[in-house]
Amino acid sequence: MKLQIKNLKKDFSDILKEKKLRNTKQRHLILQIFYSIDKHLSIDELYTIAKKINPKIGYATVHRTMKLFSKLGIAENIKISNQKVLYEHKYAHKHHDHLICTICGKFIEIMSEELENLQEKIAKVYNFEIINHNLIIYGICESCK
Repeated sequence: MKLQIKNLKKDFSDILKEKKLRNTKQRHLILQIFYSIDKHLSIDELYTIAKKINPKIGYATVHRTMKLFSKLGIAENIKISNQKVLYEHKYAHKHHDHLICTICGKFIEIMSEELENLQEKIAKVYNFEIINHNLIIYGICESCK
């Protein structure tokens, strides 16, 4: 599904206004870059692309903006090893979980009603209210076997 970036831009501007946060060109540039690429991205990858478009943009700006996107629910960070963090789109995306290859780093997004139902059953057994979850299963993909 291709997102309507103009709706995202307007919604983002509205959220910034509501939260009394600065509505900067740099934030909008990072938003546009992030949502124009349909893959999980690191801060370094985003910075490299943003720097080509706006040589004055700083690494710290990209880093802080992605943290803000996560806080606002526009992006989600996924830690795939002890140090590497990738970001994925959350705006207008359905919930999904991940299979991650520990050799090549390939991400496989999975949507499983069966898995979601099992999580709900487990939570019910423990009288636990799920607010959010992120399931990551690490293994070896077909290509790396």
